[in-house]
Amino acid sequence: MATIELGELTAASRPEPVGPVRAATRGAVRRRMPRSGLLAAVLVGLLGTVAAGGPSPRPWPEATIPTRLGSIVLADRDWMFVVEPRRSGRGAPELAAYRLPAAEQSWRVTLSTDAVGSLQVVGEHLLLARYPEPLLSRAARLTVLDLSAGAVVWEREASLLVVGNGGELVLWATAEDWQPGAESRPGRLEAVDPASGAVRWSLPVPAGALPSFDTTVVDPAAPVRASTLVLALPSGRVEVRDLGTGAVVRAVQLPPPSAGPQANWRAEIAAGLFLVYEESTVTAYGLPWLDRRWSVRTQPAVEQGPFGCGADLCSLRRPRGVRVWDAGTGGTRWSDERWTGIWAVGDALVAARAGTGPTEALSVLDPATGRVLADLGAWGLLTPHGSRFVAVRYGADRRAWVVEFDPATWRSRLLAVLPGVSDDCGLTATALHCRRLDASIGVWRLPG
Repeated sequence: MATIELGELTAASRPEPVGPVRAATRGAVRRRMPRSGLLAAVLVGLLGTVAAGGPSPRPWPEATIPTRLGSIVLADRDWMFVVEPRRSGRGAPELAAYRLPAAEQSWRVTLSTDAVGSLQVVGEHLLLARYPEPLLSRAARLTVLDLSAGAVVWEREASLLVVGNGGELVLWATAEDWQPGAESRPGRLEAVDPASGAVRWSLPVPAGALPSFDTTVVDPAAPVRASTLVLALPSGRVEVRDLGTGAVVRAVQLPPPSAGPQANWRAEIAAGLFLVYEESTVTAYGLPWLDRRWSVRTQPAVEQGPFGCGADLCSLRRPRGVRVWDAGTGGTRWSDERWTGIWAVGDALVAARAGTGPTEALSVLDPATGRVLADLGAWGLLTPHGSRFVAVRYGADRRAWVVEFDPATWRSRLLAVLPGVSDDCGLTATALHCRRLDASIGVWRLPG
C-alpha cells in the first residue's frame, strides 16, 4: 500500500510534474462530519487515559525482521522486501523477501554492487532499478524478479516512467536517465511485458518532448497505474495516446512554447485536464479531445500550482496559504492562509498547519468550501485502510500510538501502543511495520 508521510511535507514541497512516477494520487469526495472540537477532546482523552495507566488495547502479534542502517524497505500486499547494504564497503548488497504478516523469509539473493534506487511490485514480479553510477544521469539497470522464488526473469537498461492499466511497463529506453523538462534529449518510449520484457509498442521521441500520464490509484493496495499518454512536442503538436497499444487517440496543434527560457514551459495531467504551464500562465485542455477550457495568469514567484489533489486542483502560496481551484473554469473556489500544505488522502482532503513539534497538525476540509470538518491533531502517518483511516504518532518515549479514524464521523479509536519504535511506519493489507531503535523492522499483524 502506498502511504503518505504528511509530517515531512511543507509549503516548500509540492508534487513534481509528471516524469518518473513516484507517488500515488487519490481522489477526494465530500462527507458529512462532526465539529472538530468534539473530536479533539475525545482524542486527547483517549490518549491521556492510556498514558495515565488506564486500560490499553490487547497487544498485537509481533515479529521482527533484522535489518541495518541504510537498508531499503518496501512492503506491498503480502510481501516485504529488504535490500541490505554492503558491510563496511565489502561484498555485495543482498535482497531478502518476507511473507506478511508472519514476516517469514521466503528467499534471499545476492545483488551486483550497483546501488539499488527503488523497488516496485508489478503483478507477480518485483522490479528493481539499480544505478551503476548514481552521480551520473545514466539509465537504471532494470532487473525483474519472480516474486515466488526470487529468480531473475529479465534485465535491461531503461528508466521506468509508469505502469499501464494492462500491466505494461512504460520505459524511457535510452542509455541516459529520463530528465523532465524542455531540454530533454531525444529518446524512445517502449511498453514492455513485465513477465518477459518483450516490447509491445515503441515510439521515438524528439528532443524537448514532454510525456505526461494520467496516473491514478483505484485500489489503495495497488501500485499507481495509468491508461493515457499525452505527448507534447516542441512544435506544439500534442498527441493523446492509448498506453495499451501506443495508438494515437487524438492529435491537435496547440501554440508552441513561447520564446524565452524553455525551462519555464512544462505540462502535466491533473483533475482530468491537460495543463500547460508557461512563464506566467497556465492553460487547461480537456481530455481526451484536447479542447481548450480556460487560461489563467499566474505568479510562480508567490504561488506554486495548480497541481492535482485528488479530484481537485490546488496550489501553495508563499510563505503560507493554499488555494483550491475550480477545475471547470480556472477560478478560485476558496483560499485560506492558515495552511502550509494540502493533499488528498484516500477520499479525504487534508491540510497541514505548521506546529512546534516534528510533525504538522492535520485537519480534514470540505473540498467545496474549505471549512474545517475535523481537527485530527499531529500525526507522522495517515493512510487509508479499507473503509477507514489509520494514523500513527511517534512519542518521545519511543512508543508509537496507532489510532483508527472512522471517516463517517472522524471519531478515533486507539488500536495499539507499540514500544521501541523510532519512526518510519507503514501499512499493508495485513500488517503494520515500523523501524525499531536498533534499525530492525517490527511487524505487527493487524487484528481481523
